[in-house]
Amino acid sequence: MSLRSSRVCCFETLKSIPVVFILAIVAWSYYAYVVQMCILTIESVPKKVIYLIIYHPLLILFLWSYYRTMFKPLAGPPSEFYVGEAEGERVATAQTLDERRATLVRLCRRANLPVLTRHFDGSVRYCFTCQCIKPDRAHHCSVCGKCVLKYDHHCPWTNSCISYANYKFFVLFLGWALIFCSYVAATSMEYFIQFWQGVTNVQKDINSAKSPSGRFHLLFLFFASVMFAISVSSLFFYHLFLTGKNRTTLESFRAPIFADGPQKDGFNLGCKQNFQEIFGQDLLRAFIPISTTRGDGVHYQVNSVLLGGLRQQQEQFSHTSTDVLLPLDTPPNSMNNDRNYLLNENNK
Repeated sequence: MSLRSSRVCCFETLKSIPVVFILAIVAWSYYAYVVQMCILTIESVPKKVIYLIIYHPLLILFLWSYYRTMFKPLAGPPSEFYVGEAEGERVATAQTLDERRATLVRLCRRANLPVLTRHFDGSVRYCFTCQCIKPDRAHHCSVCGKCVLKYDHHCPWTNSCISYANYKFFVLFLGWALIFCSYVAATSMEYFIQFWQGVTNVQKDINSAKSPSGRFHLLFLFFASVMFAISVSSLFFYHLFLTGKNRTTLESFRAPIFADGPQKDGFNLGCKQNFQEIFGQDLLRAFIPISTTRGDGVHYQVNSVLLGGLRQQQEQFSHTSTDVLLPLDTPPNSMNNDRNYLLNENNK
């Protein structure tokens, strides 16, 4: 085995450690909750049944969302965004910024690529590693080694990129994890309190089972569920905020740049439409980890205020300059009822 392959193997092993840790915690918590608490500690049969009936659907939804987040294949730029080796070499060896800009604009116009966002220097966004023009909201992930559509961040706890393909599953994973941990904490609190109060009545004492280790399982079960509920809640509500604003984590720190400058709310269509873009219109399907995200990850609606500025700039420069970054390569009748512009009417 070569040194390079050994490093890759070690790196892949290290990346899997957080996932193994989470799965180990879930497996232990299942034993602590089902066996130590419900079977060995709770004496009321109806109470056992109710707790277990609620516990298992929450666990299934949590693990289902986690699985879909981890194993949903990444969505990369379509083939037309890749420029090829010859054109890629021409872009990489451009002597000046203007030459590079002109080459990228020519490539975009030739392929009729629907891109509106820019690099901070005003040029078309381009990935030198992948040799592709980046679609709007796409970025290169250095961990995965490829460009990803609507890149949000790379999550070590799922060992995957959170992006267009799995963002809904990630938010559901956080939401169901919060509900699951809160439920476990709420139902185990009674026995946690009994442990600290040192109940001596054999009928009620959680120590009656059975083994001194049993009550320590319940103690740590309560602490772990509370700790994870608190940590997950901050992420969950933060991503709900981002969804309501139609931003990615990256865009919340570095606003997307359009022809007239940075626009943090460039893709903000209103809270309702922003959520429907991710979760769809069917309320029941929205809470289940199945694909309901709209579009193809390449075409995006833009805020109607931003659209007006872009069209005005196009009109100003279309006849006076050959170095217009990109035209609005879309038909003028693509305006929908809420005055937001859809770059491709087939991707609602």
